[in-house]
Amino acid sequence: MRVAAVWQVLMPVARDVERVRIATNRERGFEDMTISFAETFSGSLHTVLGQFEKMTWVATAELC
Repeated sequence: MRVAAVWQVLMPVARDVERVRIATNRERGFEDMTISFAETFSGSLHTVLGQFEKMTWVATAELC
């Protein structure tokens, strides 16, 4: 279900997503997701970040 929620956020900007990497750390009980966007990203990364931050199960969301 969480993957579906992530894709709902990304769907409007899907054409600008270059790569998604998901890593699971079973010892610590969390997943780490890295999303890489094209250099010519047409949307607002702050809007996407804000949507992820609203999800109760997201511990942190940051732009790098």
